[in-house]
Amino acid sequence: MGIRIGHISDMHLPGSRESEGIRKLLAAGGDPLGNLRTALAELAEEKPDLLLMTGDLCHEGGEEDYADLRELITKYLPGVPVLGALGNHDVRDAYRKGFLGDNYGGGHPYCDTLEKGGYRFIAIDTAWEKLLLGSVGEDQLNWLEKVSRQPVEKGNILLCHHPFCPALAHTGMAMPPRLERILRGGHFAAIFNGHVHRSCTGYAAGILHITGQSLAFDIEVRGSTCYYTTRGGYNMCQVDEEGAFFIDSRIVSPKGSVYQQKSI
Repeated sequence: MGIRIGHISDMHLPGSRESEGIRKLLAAGGDPLGNLRTALAELAEEKPDLLLMTGDLCHEGGEEDYADLRELITKYLPGVPVLGALGNHDVRDAYRKGFLGDNYGGGHPYCDTLEKGGYRFIAIDTAWEKLLLGSVGEDQLNWLEKVSRQPVEKGNILLCHHPFCPALAHTGMAMPPRLERILRGGHFAAIFNGHVHRSCTGYAAGILHITGQSLAFDIEVRGSTCYYTTRGGYNMCQVDEEGAFFIDSRIVSPKGSVYQQKSI
């Protein structure tokens, strides 16, 4: 039997420490919360087996912001398992307390696993140092190697915020040699990530590499210029019994308008 995966990323829900960039987005008619509601309503009709979130969930949000996110997901997708990887705009202590209900909290890297449909989904924290280009420390790699070597029926699937695909290395992160060895030797079927605010698919360490579009705003790269638009989207993924992936990229706000641009 196959498995259906909802993949949302980079929602940037305005939190208690709203940034200038988010203010510009909202002033231009962007609606991160509305886009999220639309995506969750559409996903509810698809009846996914689980929901993956690949970072920048709340934009510098507090505990109450993550609690609101959890409540919203539960409203639209009751009973659906959820696994998140955190991004460079997430606040780890607030996520642990508000989304997970972990009273102990803490700002250390957030790593977790979830098993569904014969797959083990593994979340690592490439953004815990708040670095734009990401990093993975030895402690996380030790944990990932140990977890990924444990028996699993159909394979491991990695979640993280930053992409490793060589074509995206200038905006994601370069693949550390040890991580590549772990991935190549750990029976990994796919890598889900976000961060670059556009949907694309490639390969990293010989593994299918799925980058989700942002639900908050899209970044179009043309030459040496990045154009920020109010468009948002998400992915619906179907994995068949043989392990073949089909990725359907969905746009929830197709009439996006450019609200700022930057040179790279």
